[in-house]
Amino acid sequence: MKKHLNYLTITLVLGLGASARAAVTGQWDFNSGDLSATVGTGLAYRGDTAATTTFSTATIGGSTANVMSFPATTQTQGYIMTHGIAPNGGGLYVNQYSLIMDIMFPTASSGVYRSLFQTAPLNDNDGDLFVNPDNGIGISSSYQGSVLPDTWHRVAFVFDLTLAANRLNKYVDGTLVGSQNLSAGADGRWALDTTALLFADEDGETAAGFVNSIQIHNVALSGNEIGLLGGATAAGIPNVVPEPTSGLLLGLGLLLAAGRGYRRSR
Repeated sequence: MKKHLNYLTITLVLGLGASARAAVTGQWDFNSGDLSATVGTGLAYRGDTAATTTFSTATIGGSTANVMSFPATTQTQGYIMTHGIAPNGGGLYVNQYSLIMDIMFPTASSGVYRSLFQTAPLNDNDGDLFVNPDNGIGISSSYQGSVLPDTWHRVAFVFDLTLAANRLNKYVDGTLVGSQNLSAGADGRWALDTTALLFADEDGETAAGFVNSIQIHNVALSGNEIGLLGGATAAGIPNVVPEPTSGLLLGLGLLLAAGRGYRRSR
């Protein structure tokens, strides 16, 4: 009976660890030539965006991928993302999340600001993540990395608005390119309501581009977890829960060792 209790304890620890790990709450891969979701709720067109959206194929890493072509959107356009994340971080809104995209902007879209993400569902203020004219990613005059024209990149943005500093970490192809504090914390500018907008900005700082895969997580992923995702691939962003953290593995190892010691001493 005591031995069974040890195994039960291990099972419970593993279960608790899994529940604390990230979940993909939304993913969109465009494999059906529409806005349907691989995970969660399908995207929706805002305004008349459907009229200038097309679906085609592209070569990414030597393989063929189904992709969506999006326009330089106007104030009434964009794509509505229902992300499926419950309020977190101790606030009324979503304060901890990770957004990942496989994107490509052609040369014709270079040299301007290109909105990637807008947290205001009515698109009535400035967008919240951009590629800038120098091809860096970020917001509020803090841009790093390089999103080269005519090149597929996997960009990732990890938000933890509960922190006092470095509330946003930015990655290109699995590599951390910059961190910034952001001017607002929990329940502020970058916190999410039930929906957000893709490729939208209130005064037209947008440009045409292509997207192969979009994914959102309900936690702030670690640098190691983002690193494991690497760069853009034709298959899209892996729809997997990240591996257990080293702390969980260490705790499990100690628990197993304690269990072995207990059985030897009985």
